[in-house]
Amino acid sequence: MLPLLSQYLPLCREHVALLGADNDGGRKLAQRYGLNFSTCTLTPENYAAKLARHLSGGDVLLNLSLGVGSLDLMAWCREQDVVYIDSNLEPWTGQTHSLALARMHALRWQGHGRATAVFWHGANPGLVTHFLKEVLALLAPGTATCYEAVQALGIQVLVISEFDSRRASMSSAESNHGKTGIQPEFEFSNTLSASGLAGELCASAELAWGTHEGFAPVRAVLRSIGRGLALQLPTSGRATLVRSWTPSAGEFHGYLLGHLESFSMAELLSAPVPNNPIRPTVFYAVKPCFAAEAATRNMTVDVPPSHWRYRVLKDELFDGGIELGVLLLGPHLSYWYGSHLTLSEARRLRRLSTYLSCHLMRTALVLPVACAPD
Repeated sequence: MLPLLSQYLPLCREHVALLGADNDGGRKLAQRYGLNFSTCTLTPENYAAKLARHLSGGDVLLNLSLGVGSLDLMAWCREQDVVYIDSNLEPWTGQTHSLALARMHALRWQGHGRATAVFWHGANPGLVTHFLKEVLALLAPGTATCYEAVQALGIQVLVISEFDSRRASMSSAESNHGKTGIQPEFEFSNTLSASGLAGELCASAELAWGTHEGFAPVRAVLRSIGRGLALQLPTSGRATLVRSWTPSAGEFHGYLLGHLESFSMAELLSAPVPNNPIRPTVFYAVKPCFAAEAATRNMTVDVPPSHWRYRVLKDELFDGGIELGVLLLGPHLSYWYGSHLTLSEARRLRRLSTYLSCHLMRTALVLPVACAPD
């Protein structure tokens, strides 16, 4: 993230501060880029006082943490005239929330004359939302709105489809899984935030429910959000498999995870009128890397195991790539539009031995930072 920010924005290093709970890792990162670092563990009781030491009106807070209440930070920034950018929409550690309801709560804070807040503008839903707008303009060029394009194309289902085929040479969870007599190490490895994916897998599976759907599954909860309905399934993401497709992988079964783009895209594709006649079903399906999938099969409860080791794969990666895009489905349409990026190509482009998911997410995150008011 820091290389991209310094590459595209005129940053004054004296005015940039890193805050983090990881004293050793954070301090090394700050020293590498010549920035100030403060050890800072935010809680519901202390976040206001700690943020006030570092931020004032006109500043920008970029939150990339897990387990820190996004809505509370957004409310504080709003009152202090601080631009707020968040790669997620997180509850506090130990708390849970419905993504659909959290999104509705955040949208109630909209108003003129207030500091801007941008949520979840990473790869999902930031980049994939741009994919959706581009493909609708490509397939239905004569339409003026996304809703009109949905009507013209007859789209009933939109799948945010992600397939991660990367392999690691030193992943114990991947290499030991399934071998008789070998107990896998209690480790969750992934190509991006390992603890973040584990949390999403353990959370309830949520999606936007289309108007063409006949009935909801048993014990599922339907909620009215904006112009349609959100469906919260009684199962977690790790226990909910759905079919999806990408060009290289073909058809595959992925985990249905609750993601904000399921609801924001459904709103984008719905007419702003009462009793909206057409609204597609929208959900996010992901097939994680082999190591993460192996670790997921070893999880027995819908809580990320606290005694496990969570590790981000970097230099161990030796093969594969990632496909991320939108899959449009209807009676007369099946169309995928997105990005296919191999590990070797990502390393060639960035000249960094790092994980390419982060390249996609960081690129999307730079956009709202660059567009923030002076």
